[in-house]
Amino acid sequence: MNLIKMFLWCVAIFLLAAGCSTDGLNSDSNNDTSLDQTVVDLAQTSGQLASGTSFEIVGSSSDSAAAINCRPGPNGRRGNGRHNGILDGLSLLAPTDELLAIVDAESASDFRGLRISKSGGATITNYNAAGETVSLPISATDGPQGCSFSGHQFPVYDSLLATIAKTVIDFGSGVTFRRDTVKITRSGKIVITRSVSGATKTEVTTFDNYKVNGIGIAGTKTRVSTFDSSTGSGTSTTSVADGKITLADGTVATWTSEKSRVSDITLDETTLKPTSGTITTTVDAKVVTTDGTVIYSHKTNAPLVENVACGNRRRGPVSGKLETVYRTDTVQVDFGDGTCTNKTITITFNGVTSTKTIGE
Repeated sequence: MNLIKMFLWCVAIFLLAAGCSTDGLNSDSNNDTSLDQTVVDLAQTSGQLASGTSFEIVGSSSDSAAAINCRPGPNGRRGNGRHNGILDGLSLLAPTDELLAIVDAESASDFRGLRISKSGGATITNYNAAGETVSLPISATDGPQGCSFSGHQFPVYDSLLATIAKTVIDFGSGVTFRRDTVKITRSGKIVITRSVSGATKTEVTTFDNYKVNGIGIAGTKTRVSTFDSSTGSGTSTTSVADGKITLADGTVATWTSEKSRVSDITLDETTLKPTSGTITTTVDAKVVTTDGTVIYSHKTNAPLVENVACGNRRRGPVSGKLETVYRTDTVQVDFGDGTCTNKTITITFNGVTSTKTIGE
């Protein structure tokens, strides 16, 4: 039995114990074909990591519509039985420690990563070029998600980041986050340094003895971004050097990650915020052990395209194809035909295709 199906049995037992109805968890109320919830979770999170956008797939663990089927738990809140609610507000789901470590590694220097660290109890300190401490507001859900310098997609945050030369995310000897039955312990530091030279912005992220639930993450992630406001064109390339993930049992895996984002957008003359255009992303990330075993990978078989003009009408990529491998399972997602009105995506799990929808 593959890992995803094994985990699904655990999920079912947990949901029964938590007093949650399973109605809506594999919902077909939106004409979706029933699909293992954990498969949907994996498709959602890998899609977010790859594209840098935030979205929910109907039927995932973070689907707010499904959460209403849960009876209130001991503290009165609904949704207490959601097995993947460990990264609330971000729609990033990590049903195993391996996937949790990959989420931390891939998103460490993004705004999404800063939010994860803040909610996880880290001390976050920002310094300007003179070494003075400065403030960087981190909102709960608004603003940039899976990007830092955003190519003017979020100009206010870009301006703030340009004044911050260094960010230190410090979990010390260990900080534990608990929510219901979920427990995450992080230790060590993540250090982000930034420099600006003309239109080019460079960010370098390193991990200082960093661990999450006993899994160590090491390596240097470098992101180089450029943007020309006169043309609305920009690029962002991210790469990982000397990446390594050491599992709790001592197994060492090589972590490689390459991402390219190309912006071609039109800016409002007054607000300088984007009103139309596209952001196109290609990505290839892998976590592979020394014997060649693939623990995790995601890659674009066709570039992921975000239509800025869609706004909240269609979250996430409007087109593109992403393939994710987790151990022995393969999940492929086709994000659609490129239009804002189409909310149907197809998910192919080990050769079997189902349809799902992107939530509001």
